[in-house]
Amino acid sequence: MAFLPFNRSLTGADQDNTPPFPFPPLGMVAGCLFVLSVTFSFAAIPYIGLAMAQGVWGGSAILVAWIWGVAVFGNTIHSPGLAAAAIILLTSGVIGIAFCQNIADYFSPYQEFKEKHAAPLRGSADEDEEAKSLAEKDYEQKSNTKKMEWLTGMGFAAAVGLAGGSTLVPLNYVPKNESGLAFLPAFGVGAIIFSPLLCAGWFLYEGQIPPLHFKETFWAGVCQIIAIPALSYSVAYPILQCALFVAGLWGIFVFKEIRDRAVLVFFISGAVLLSGATCLALSAINL
Repeated sequence: MAFLPFNRSLTGADQDNTPPFPFPPLGMVAGCLFVLSVTFSFAAIPYIGLAMAQGVWGGSAILVAWIWGVAVFGNTIHSPGLAAAAIILLTSGVIGIAFCQNIADYFSPYQEFKEKHAAPLRGSADEDEEAKSLAEKDYEQKSNTKKMEWLTGMGFAAAVGLAGGSTLVPLNYVPKNESGLAFLPAFGVGAIIFSPLLCAGWFLYEGQIPPLHFKETFWAGVCQIIAIPALSYSVAYPILQCALFVAGLWGIFVFKEIRDRAVLVFFISGAVLLSGATCLALSAINL
């Protein structure tokens, strides 16, 4: 980054009319939104798992990005019918991935479903009624706790989608010569400033600072910034949400969050998702 002021090809600076080192302040706003979305993602995953969390915030981000791109920025859609079909496919794919276990259970044989979700009571017919009552109360309490965890995780995941789907909105308000890779220094400064503030707040609340994992996410952010000026916001950002398919693969093969018939549902939903992303990209092309 230290050499960016001397590299006009990277910063996009015009030799005659612009300074050698563009620094759009709106890039700092984008950096703050990015940090906010990453923070909420760290909060969501422990509650609902990586695969489901990515599915929910992916769906939220698709909707948010679509509204920004079409309703606010006036991105041109050459094939409205194809775009509508794409949104339906993308949304269906997201729902299928996020709730693949529930869908698999619904189509499972009734007895298997009943046994899987039955209250864990193991008493005999003549077991003491008080013990049964205590067991039922314990099961109900655990069930309520799981519901609260699910709702909390869903709330955090939706917040990720809202912040993430708006992260690169400021990019649409900067001059062309300050977009692309020239947008990165201001973006990075905003993230650097906002991260310690969030960490300080988290430290005061929880007594610990969450890891930022900057190296693991850097290149993904760079590719987003390059893709959006090339494809338009309403097309590029929804396509980026195909990352939830990759996250699901981690959930299946590494963390074992998805098993049995749910794996099949996941892959079918993933194919639907990728089809929707393809249709969305084609809808912006004048065929």
